[in-house]
Amino acid sequence: MQFRAKIQKRGWGIWGLLLFSNILAAGQPIVGQEAASPSSVAQPGPESPPGDKLDKLLEMADKDLSQLSQVPVNRGTGSPSLDVPVSTVARQESTVGKSAAAVYVITNEMIRRSGAKTIPDVLRLAPGVDVARIDSNKWAISIRGFNVRFANQLLVQIDGRSVYTVTFGGVFWDVQDLLLEDVERIEVIRGPGSAMWGSNAVNGIINIITKRAKDTQGTYFENGTGTQELGYSGLRCGGGNGDDLHYRFYGKWFERGAGFNPDGPAYDDWRQARGGFRADWNATREDTITFQGDYYNGYSGDQSIFPQFSDPYYSIDHDSAHVSGENALLRWRRVVDEQSDTTLWMYYDRTERHWVNYGFGIDRDTFDVNFQRRRPLGARHELIWGFEYRTTGDSTYASPFVNMIPPRRSDYFLSYFAQDQIAVVEDRWFLILGCRFEHNSYVDFNYQPTVRVLWTPDDRHSIWGAVSRAVRMPTRTECNALFTAAPVVTDPDPVYPQISGNPYLLAEESIAYEWGYRTQVTERFSWDLAVFYQDYQQCIVIVPAGFPEPAPVGSYLPMGFQNAMCGETYGFEWAVDYVMTSRWKMRGAYSFLVMDLAPVPGTDTAEVQEGESPRNQFYVCSSWDLGDRWELDLIGRYVDNLPTAETPHYFVGDVRLAWRPRENLEWSVVGRNLLDGAHPEFGNDQILGTLRTDVRQEVYTQLIWRR
Repeated sequence: MQFRAKIQKRGWGIWGLLLFSNILAAGQPIVGQEAASPSSVAQPGPESPPGDKLDKLLEMADKDLSQLSQVPVNRGTGSPSLDVPVSTVARQESTVGKSAAAVYVITNEMIRRSGAKTIPDVLRLAPGVDVARIDSNKWAISIRGFNVRFANQLLVQIDGRSVYTVTFGGVFWDVQDLLLEDVERIEVIRGPGSAMWGSNAVNGIINIITKRAKDTQGTYFENGTGTQELGYSGLRCGGGNGDDLHYRFYGKWFERGAGFNPDGPAYDDWRQARGGFRADWNATREDTITFQGDYYNGYSGDQSIFPQFSDPYYSIDHDSAHVSGENALLRWRRVVDEQSDTTLWMYYDRTERHWVNYGFGIDRDTFDVNFQRRRPLGARHELIWGFEYRTTGDSTYASPFVNMIPPRRSDYFLSYFAQDQIAVVEDRWFLILGCRFEHNSYVDFNYQPTVRVLWTPDDRHSIWGAVSRAVRMPTRTECNALFTAAPVVTDPDPVYPQISGNPYLLAEESIAYEWGYRTQVTERFSWDLAVFYQDYQQCIVIVPAGFPEPAPVGSYLPMGFQNAMCGETYGFEWAVDYVMTSRWKMRGAYSFLVMDLAPVPGTDTAEVQEGESPRNQFYVCSSWDLGDRWELDLIGRYVDNLPTAETPHYFVGDVRLAWRPRENLEWSVVGRNLLDGAHPEFGNDQILGTLRTDVRQEVYTQLIWRR
């Protein structure tokens, strides 16, 4: 694997992007303080009087850990793209320019103007995120390769609550639903984040952060209908008691249509209802307490292929999975001063998923406690340390073809971490050293260190580099499952793959090397480039039990999970923001990925995984304010072909036209996936048996009222 030679071969592409960006920026006048980012970031102003500093500090007590990034670390620098606040990278308030990681922020305004109605569709706005819809209610979402329905190297959180499932790995995206109006922002980190957030954050972290209750006062109502969005409604009411207590309640419901099946009817329509609340209480001048929770219930349609022991040896069945769950989160935070604070939060989460006809089901309960302490050490060191303890247990219900042995299992995860940010040269050079140590039921012990360097030569430039080690834990399925897949050999006789779990699996390992450069070229134009190389060892794959010379036993082919693959990935992601005029903004991104995996002897495992992630992706977004009452948004998206998934490349367009006759009233019409009648975005799952459907073009209209 001659990585250096490959980079040199393709190096002209990176340098071409840099040259193009500077040519594009040449001659652009420097104007006022117009934001080159859709985010609303405070501009520099006069120094606050000394008497106001304490009040500003105490206002931080209103903000929980998930929202610390709403507080800028320093005054505005005149570089709007670098001043965008973030908190996920270092578990503390910071900005994009002060972050030694490939981080991108999807703001509430970007969500609103995209016309997207689901979290997966919103994630298409972030560079380097591969979003592929399998059917109407299932997605494969990953960062930097290894995309499958349960992409197990991506950690996803909502307000600090992990929604990664240890049953299959990855996320059930159909139940990660929110009232998008209440999402403050989504922080997307490309690359490892395990040193701060633990195992499974190998290729990235997605942190969905909702607004404080204080920012959602009054009433919000939305209602819409369309060709795929058959009907939906959402209502949120917020109130408070003076300055110390604020709360909100919300409820929503939707029904979405099925995808397109060229071979017959599609049965993947789905419907769901949910409700929830949040309360923020300033208990004292230093202490804040947040309590929030959600409940959901619904049905997600499904069409799968199953083995059958008579001609034609398989059957295609459809079913609806009954999904329900609830969660509750409690957070306490004490602010001592600008450099010292303590946070403790805990949550309970229950999920239930039962296939009525298939017979399989799983219930899971999770309880998690997190503690974090931040304090300075001398004049140049800022230390963050803490621990996390999680216990989770499940109950499974066997079907004729899927079983978990044992049917019930309880697991624990205990980890502790520390990170020191060293100001080598004040406001210029920073060295970040961190490590997380973890004990759990699957792999007794592992460590995940990181070394990061940040250089900010001035207010308009930010250069960073990082070397990190991250691990991915085996899942419940990989350790304990026993299932039979549909036959893959039918000539002369059918042979049924029978896949068994392996309780002796090791954790997957990855060493990542990253480099990034951000610049505010002019007040109107900025760009962000991240280059990466990751080496993977001990990857878990399904292989014949007797490889490299597998032989069927009777009518079954014994297979199992093994740490039997290694390889490397490399590429880059490039994002651009350009403010054309005060009423017209453009945004775009391009990502390039190469996967070079070592095949398992006698199998095509590596080739299959390489061909399930697109090599090239890009999008362009244009947002116009047509006067004071009209808005027009256009988005074009291109995704490369997936050879092993038999999915061709596609280019589609989205359009949104909105009218605001009054400040509190908005009507809009949205068209999505236009320019193509229907297109597939991912392949069938030969192991789980899930059959894909094509993505239809759609149109819907929406009415929003605020008071």
